[in-house]
Amino acid sequence: MALSEKLTRILRSNTTLSELDLNNLTERQGWEIVYSLKPKAEPKIEICFTGFSPNEKSELTKFAEENNFHIAKSITVNLNFLCCGENAGPSKMKKAEEQNIILLNADEFRNLIETGEIPRNTYR
Repeated sequence: MALSEKLTRILRSNTTLSELDLNNLTERQGWEIVYSLKPKAEPKIEICFTGFSPNEKSELTKFAEENNFHIAKSITVNLNFLCCGENAGPSKMKKAEEQNIILLNADEFRNLIETGEIPRNTYR
């Protein structure tokens, strides 16, 4: 059975399959190829900034976004890092620790971006 016109167009424009290859595919096989072509979205690393002045928080947020971090406004189940300034609230830090979220200060965060290294002492 021949592939649908739509599937044939997609496969011709997005693969290097020959006409013979296309003629030997089932509709299901064709769609499996199409779906395998979709790039898988990389999960973003999630970070929350707390206890910073508005200017410093804005600067850190921009830096994080430029490096493909997702910025959370609070402690969430998907949070990877809590970056704490001098005025970070103890309850937010405690909640992060209870969820095994890595705590960083601004310098450690910048170092993480530059080197990929996570500090050894991850809890304050």
